[in-house]
Amino acid sequence: MATISAKDTMPVIRLTTRVFRPVPEVWEKLVDPLVMLQWLGNEISAEIREGGTIRFLGENAPTTGEIGDTWTIKRVRKNQALLCSWPILGAETLFLMKMTPIAPGTHLEVRHGAIPVSAEPFHLPEHWMNLLANFRSVLELGEPALRFNYRNYHPLRVTRYDSTDVRLSLLCRTPPSIPYDVFTNPDKLRHFIRAEKPIVDRRYGGIYTWWAEGKGPVVFTKLVPDKEIEFSWAYGDEPETRVNIRFEQVEQSTLVSLHHYGFKDPERVVPYEIGWSSILSQLKLVCELGESAISVEYGGTI
Repeated sequence: MATISAKDTMPVIRLTTRVFRPVPEVWEKLVDPLVMLQWLGNEISAEIREGGTIRFLGENAPTTGEIGDTWTIKRVRKNQALLCSWPILGAETLFLMKMTPIAPGTHLEVRHGAIPVSAEPFHLPEHWMNLLANFRSVLELGEPALRFNYRNYHPLRVTRYDSTDVRLSLLCRTPPSIPYDVFTNPDKLRHFIRAEKPIVDRRYGGIYTWWAEGKGPVVFTKLVPDKEIEFSWAYGDEPETRVNIRFEQVEQSTLVSLHHYGFKDPERVVPYEIGWSSILSQLKLVCELGESAISVEYGGTI
């Protein structure tokens, strides 16, 4: 396994979330291969001991030709922490999953470091956010939120035959008014996607921004209360695209369908595939639990 110098690595990724379950229960679920089938992979083999491994396979497993399908366990501290190595682009990266009791529940933290700079196109923070959202959803809601499909995910090998749009769907076990409100209520947006000063003018052509100008949504191009929103999207020097989100009532639940379209180049689509998956998986937590409680920071040590 290759080793890389500090100057060739990305800052440590640090994610935290709160789970409303006691530490022993969170630990038990974290290391249970049957539970892993719902958030980590479609096929799991695991031996939870120092020197043991956790192997994950299948279309929803976070592995590609460049990202390994096996975590090797370096340290185990029951009900406290799990330290593993994860091969990425031929380098041995390390991540720590640590849990501490808080009132109420468990504070779960992930720190992932020694990641080669060349792995930046994989957008690993978003993958971790998706994994944590699914893990928390399994624990507290009894089902995954939205599992990412890795079958055709190859950021370093994009071809002209790859998709030029993003299509995703999510089932929220709430009325349509709840997810609609999360997307169109400034107070909810601040919590949902950590927008500091979102602007929401609920009308056709109204200003709709999450972060700074030129970093995401621009204006509403369609607005049907509790049924559908559409808005233009511009990020940096990218050509303007459109995002359509529909809220369809299915019995007592809502099918949220997202379509991000208008891309001219398949390479532009890659970050949005996992980006929107991460956002929608947290949407389920916000709608059904009242919060996503997943934050990400960079820097520090493992």
